[in-house]
Amino acid sequence: EDLESMETPMTIVNPVMGVWPKDAPDKQEEVTLRFESGRCVALNGKKMTPIQVLQLANTIAGRNGLGISQALENRILGTKSRGVYE
Repeated sequence: EDLESMETPMTIVNPVMGVWPKDAPDKQEEVTLRFESGRCVALNGKKMTPIQVLQLANTIAGRNGLGISQALENRILGTKSRGVYE
């Protein structure tokens, strides 16, 4: 199938970092963040570096079907390009 065709659903792409919202768990997952001096230093009560917080937050979001979108872009050359982004 051709992703560039608007007739093709974006679900032909297999997510790498997460799941499609329809495949996500039906129950909510609560996340708590702790900040010190404007920096996030803990996620769900576990102290970690800011980069570790970001990595874990991405993992949690991915397994809950967040962060997947599609876009139709106008390129400088006058062409259109469609992409699915995580």
